[in-house]
Amino acid sequence: MYTAKHTMLYHHKVHDGQAYVFFMDARTPGKSYDEFWRRSIEEEEAVYIRGMVSRLYQKGDKIVVMGSDIAVGVQVEIEADMVVLATAVQPQKGADTLAQKLGISYDKYNFYSEAHAKLRPVECATAGIYLAGACQGPKDIPETVSQASAAAAKVMALFSKDKLEREPIVARVREAGCVGCFACKKVCAYGAVEEKEIRDRQGNLIKVVAYVNPGVCGGCGTCQATCPSKSVELDGYTDEQIVAMIEAL
Repeated sequence: MYTAKHTMLYHHKVHDGQAYVFFMDARTPGKSYDEFWRRSIEEEEAVYIRGMVSRLYQKGDKIVVMGSDIAVGVQVEIEADMVVLATAVQPQKGADTLAQKLGISYDKYNFYSEAHAKLRPVECATAGIYLAGACQGPKDIPETVSQASAAAAKVMALFSKDKLEREPIVARVREAGCVGCFACKKVCAYGAVEEKEIRDRQGNLIKVVAYVNPGVCGGCGTCQATCPSKSVELDGYTDEQIVAMIEAL
């Protein structure tokens, strides 16, 4: 779609110019996108050539573009004044570092991942963090605007309540058994595990233990499964509660 827009802008600026586009697949996933793409061909007279470009080289003040037209099976050479590459959209540098600080997930390209593609498209797995725009992936303007409105609505709904709702099942740390290895902190997907200092009455440091922030915890149970000293339990799934369930059964 960016390329189709560029062909239109070029024809509007250079009226006697001719735009050529080498492509393999044309996808127009959006409302009236196909009509926009067809307009660049029918009204702006852009020539689309299905094939790959094999070489670029200088010839005087021109750039020769060598490629193939697989529709008719011939090699094509075009002497161009300007060559524009349709490069991919990449996330900003340091996007993965920011995601790690916020405790949100991201894909292998460093774009941020939503909690659920259909049910929670602008929310992260970590509560209170919302996504809008190209940080989640390549977006056009209408999709970005609608996503930003949805994220703003989520924030308004959050601030309109007197009390913060959270998951009833959250992890808790038994401070007496915690040895401060913080294996739970390394595996927590929500960034809910913090460090807590235990001091005596005189203020002397006894030890540093893990503490789970209940407002951030998602209740996944990963920390409970990871803890080597078995000092982490889930509310609703403590050892005593499970044993009581077994005895009742």
